[in-house]
Amino acid sequence: MIVQAAGAPRAAPRDRAPGGGRRFSPYALPLHALEIWTCRLLPLALWFAIGRLGRFGLLVAGSELSHGSHREWRLAGVMLIFVLTVMLGMVVTVGMLRTLRGALAETRARRAAGEPDEPLSGALGRSIIAFVAIYLAWGWQAADAREFADADMERFAGQYDVYVARLMESALTPGAAAPARPVPPDAGTNLVLDVRTAVIFTAVALVARYVLAALHDRRGGGRLAFGVAFCELAFTFYGAALVLLLADQRSAWLRQRAVTTWWNDGWASLEASIPGWQAAMEWLAEVRPHIMGGLVAPLTWLTLAMLVYGAYSEDGRALVTGTPLARAAGAVQGRTHRLTRRGAGLLAVRAGLDRWPPVLHALRLTLRGGAPLVAMTCLCVTLLPVGAGYAERGVYYLIGTAHRQLYWELYQIPVRFGRDLLVTTLTLCLVAAAFDIAATRHRAKRSVSPGE
Repeated sequence: MIVQAAGAPRAAPRDRAPGGGRRFSPYALPLHALEIWTCRLLPLALWFAIGRLGRFGLLVAGSELSHGSHREWRLAGVMLIFVLTVMLGMVVTVGMLRTLRGALAETRARRAAGEPDEPLSGALGRSIIAFVAIYLAWGWQAADAREFADADMERFAGQYDVYVARLMESALTPGAAAPARPVPPDAGTNLVLDVRTAVIFTAVALVARYVLAALHDRRGGGRLAFGVAFCELAFTFYGAALVLLLADQRSAWLRQRAVTTWWNDGWASLEASIPGWQAAMEWLAEVRPHIMGGLVAPLTWLTLAMLVYGAYSEDGRALVTGTPLARAAGAVQGRTHRLTRRGAGLLAVRAGLDRWPPVLHALRLTLRGGAPLVAMTCLCVTLLPVGAGYAERGVYYLIGTAHRQLYWELYQIPVRFGRDLLVTTLTLCLVAAAFDIAATRHRAKRSVSPGE
């Protein structure tokens, strides 16, 4: 037995963690994620299937409700169904991440330290409001709204055939005998509200959100948290519909104003007078999607994992905790008035800066596991959809091409379901594994250096 001399410093483990061996090396992230995936594949698949089935039912319900008499009020109900669809996606994501807790070494370490397991209802109540903030901050509702409208267009595609046929009939019929111009189809417009309806429901959602948020701040609880999240989404979507309607009605008027013309001409002359401005903007437009998809998107998923696992923070002060900037931030907070701080916070929200503290906090926590861990996480999450796309093409190649169009549509249903299942579950396992490696390595460092 080798006995360490008293008072001698202990060497920090490089790639080893308690009970994990070299499994917690950043370069072992894919293997660790695959191990978690194989252990939890069945509950992940059940969560995913339940979410897809519920989403399909809500899409059909929204499409059916949007057509009929009193359409303006029907569309208000369709918007509520859309909010339920978004909430269902959030609940399924939290449930899938919650399912992975038992396979994480960080969870076992917390249990060994005496921390009780948080139930699913507690995790949902604690994380749903912050999840809504992340969802809205990064504009993920655009993809859901597009899918919601596409489902309505697919189910009522016959309206477009009738509309085109009547247009051709009107064009080919000469003189006064030509039929009147047909009414455009309303399929795919089930999220376009009437102005009066949008104003009423936006006001109701605003009042309900204020009341439930005040009650939640005092009492807490999962039910109130769900109510706040639902009202937050409802207020945002009804308000967005109202803004789009007003902007569409006033866009022609705004384009004719002298101040708009002056601003457009001034901006164009500014771009022409600055050397290299056009080339820089074109380069930025090309690079930005790659940065967002390759770096920000994986960190956002990692933020959601930290949100569910209890290491989430949306406070900007968490970014400077433990650094010299923490004292400066404390001094600024102590010397400024409450209204000044509140106004600065509102300005940050309006400028879109509120989306960055959670992502930067996730980056900081991941960097504790080493910069290679960040690179491996971003690389794996980015390459996963690419590999799934090639796998899907390979399955279609094996199916062959000698099939009717109807059969192809039937074949695509299970193939796309399997592709989405693999991409979603493996992505969540990757971010859970990244969180596990970062948290476990940080715990090992703290055990070596308690004063850190």
